[in-house]
Amino acid sequence: MHKNTGCSILNKHRICTTISQKHWELLNKYAEKFETQQKALELALESLENSLKQSSALTQKEKWEERYWICLKSTKSACFIQKDGLKILLDTPNFEQFEDYVVQHKPIEYTIEYYLQKPLKELRLKDVIEGLVTITKMSNWFDTVDCIDDGSHYALIITHCLGLNGSKLNLLTFESVFKTCGVKFESTVTEKMIFMKIFKN
Repeated sequence: MHKNTGCSILNKHRICTTISQKHWELLNKYAEKFETQQKALELALESLENSLKQSSALTQKEKWEERYWICLKSTKSACFIQKDGLKILLDTPNFEQFEDYVVQHKPIEYTIEYYLQKPLKELRLKDVIEGLVTITKMSNWFDTVDCIDDGSHYALIITHCLGLNGSKLNLLTFESVFKTCGVKFESTVTEKMIFMKIFKN
């Protein structure tokens, strides 16, 4: 009969295997450093586990980025231009023509749906906002993109160096998203900033 001495019995497992000469030398090297072969093996396994978790998280982020770039390619919108060059093009825009384009094609709505793999009408407002923030950051048009949950509304604050017309044209696309969702909003632009309040109810 086992007598309980008050000490916990650790659950240990014995392993028996063969390894190559190279790995035998590595095991002995780290056994010296960590005092025993057992500690060296346990640390190696824990390190492998942590490395795989980090790799998995990175892979998920890379998948989202790849999906976004595929979306841009499919809409023929993957066009690279330096921001200074873009600002020159924005100096003389045709606002009416661009607004007609946004109303007809809804480019940001499509991008959010493609990115999140759901129709806009099935997304919560929070999902729409998060999708918009993510794709806006990835577009590389803007210097900063921040969104604050302010209780009754979300505050979207975007900074850039594209001038007042850049603010106005981008605002048209952002407002289109919330009109499509049937959500109330207020917006203001300056030469370097776009401010939006998106109301939850």
